[in-house]
Amino acid sequence: MKKINAFKVVLSLSILLMGIGCDEEKKEFIESENSMTLKSTCSSTDPTVPVDIIPVVVDGNTPAVTSTNVKIDPPVAGTYALGAGTVTIAFSNESCGQVMTWEVSDNIVIDHVYAKGSDKYNDYDYTGESPKPKNDGNLHCPVNPSGSYADFSHVNFVFHYQLTVAKTAETEFTRKWDWVIDKVADKSELVLSEGQVFNVNYDVTTTASAVDSDWKVSGTITILNETPLEAVVTDITDIAGGVTATLACELPHTLAPGETLECDYYADLPSGADGTNTVTVVTSTPMVEGGIATADYTFGEPTNEIDECITVSDDKFGGLLGIICGSDSPYIFEYTLSPPSECGEYEFTNTASFETNDTQTLGSDDWTISVTVPCDNGCTLTQGYWKTHSEFGPAPYDDTWAQLPQGASTGFFSSGLSYYQVLWTPPAGNAYYQLAHQYIAAELNMLNGASNGDIIDAFNKATNLFEEYSPDEVASFKGKDKNMWTKLASTLDAYNNGIIGPGSCDEEVIK
Repeated sequence: MKKINAFKVVLSLSILLMGIGCDEEKKEFIESENSMTLKSTCSSTDPTVPVDIIPVVVDGNTPAVTSTNVKIDPPVAGTYALGAGTVTIAFSNESCGQVMTWEVSDNIVIDHVYAKGSDKYNDYDYTGESPKPKNDGNLHCPVNPSGSYADFSHVNFVFHYQLTVAKTAETEFTRKWDWVIDKVADKSELVLSEGQVFNVNYDVTTTASAVDSDWKVSGTITILNETPLEAVVTDITDIAGGVTATLACELPHTLAPGETLECDYYADLPSGADGTNTVTVVTSTPMVEGGIATADYTFGEPTNEIDECITVSDDKFGGLLGIICGSDSPYIFEYTLSPPSECGEYEFTNTASFETNDTQTLGSDDWTISVTVPCDNGCTLTQGYWKTHSEFGPAPYDDTWAQLPQGASTGFFSSGLSYYQVLWTPPAGNAYYQLAHQYIAAELNMLNGASNGDIIDAFNKATNLFEEYSPDEVASFKGKDKNMWTKLASTLDAYNNGIIGPGSCDEEVIK
């Protein structure tokens, strides 16, 4: 004989004694192998899922059948008529016994479900639910003496009708763009030689900010009478974002069976917050209830934009810079302009401006450069300037080069090279090229009008040296022979850089 665990028996008996006297809830024990396992009993008032209706147990038979109390007997899974609508039921066997689920068509509202089994029935009362459920589950009959749900002998559905309500919700709002323009340059003062081309770099930044307004939700409410009864719609309340919408239909309105009422609406909202739009329809017909419908709404892109684009221009650039829209902001126009370099002192001011596409709002910003072009003594430019501003580029051509017999291609003394080639030849320690670079720059500066009183003697001495020596000869010079060349180069370099003489011109940095 198998032995039963004494501790488990005592524990189980204690629990059993605690349960004595319970009417609907009991504890039963199932012997399994060497021990006893506790099992909770089922209750007649177990709630439905998901609506959570707790039934009331009623002795006797269900109320008599009427046009709005339909009895299904025998209760077999399937779809059944409820007046002009339908109910679909299904059954399953769960741990406590047989349970039922139901689902009705849109035009039906369930008031009560009577689940009859044995000599009692469970009354499931849905009249207090809002919104009205269209389905539910875990309905069962009262518990029988065995502790399980009694099997269904029949089921009753008490119902009334409901109008079918649907709605749409569309959003709209206005976006107004405000624009700012800002113009800057990399120079505010320039000293130029007469005729010098100097490219000033400009940045024009256009920035837009958006202001949204006039948020609105609108759409159509559709009310369909899918019942066999005439229904009188007495009130329609549509709310979006806490605002009661304005309706474009007259009430009361009588809906005959099969008839549809469409009612347009709109609501002006205080912000662009997304939300849910809810409409509630009320009738004065006892057997035909109104209904509720919802529609989510989202404010995405604006439906109306004002001044979303601008036309940008510059009075000195030659007109249009471009068309910019809010999605491009901030946008920077980059371009260059060359101030005129005529003798004298003056201010070079140019203005960037915009005009919006809808309201023709204008905006502008300017930049002023103070320009000095010495008239009498001129100014000097370095050898770096002259070697990049010949007809071979890469910088804009300075026509001072044209005063040489063959421009930049003019031969430089006995070097076998042109002026242009000499300037681009690295000295590599050869004093000939060190002096030649400064000599060519000084010569071009003098041709360009720079006064030469401080360096003319040095320039003439250098000329004599170039007429006598070649690059190869000078390459071997050392000591005082080389120093004579480098000293002259230093003097001319000081002139070209504005340390001595009339002073230097501003030079554009060539990248």
